[in-house]
Amino acid sequence: MTNGLFFGSITVVLGTITSLLSFVFLPFCNPVGMVMRCHYTSVVDGFVGIAIALVGIAYLLLPKANKALSYAVIILGVLTSLVPTVIVGVCSHPHMHCHSISSPVLQLIGIVIALFGVANLAFLASRNLKSEDFTNEVYNA
Repeated sequence: MTNGLFFGSITVVLGTITSLLSFVFLPFCNPVGMVMRCHYTSVVDGFVGIAIALVGIAYLLLPKANKALSYAVIILGVLTSLVPTVIVGVCSHPHMHCHSISSPVLQLIGIVIALFGVANLAFLASRNLKSEDFTNEVYNA
């Protein structure tokens, strides 16, 4: 399996998982009357997950842009982790499900996504080092 197919496929899966966690599976407060911050965290992380999946599809379709798309995956992974903690936040009550379950899960999946992008960049760098020709010396015999 080539690197592009592997990285692109896994990125699509991770983005889809992030969206499904944010929109469907993780417990966030339902907006009844007033909308809480955790609702906005769910929406933002859901759309970031969609963006991650789209970057994975672009990685499959545009093999020449693999380094830039790896950086995009790293940035979106960090963004996934920062939305429930710094950017939007969740309920301030520690007993709420969005604070005790949803936020740590989204932080963890964001870190996994960012580390996956870093691993892909390291792989691309090692592949580029192996392909360079360091034997350009001229020997006079």
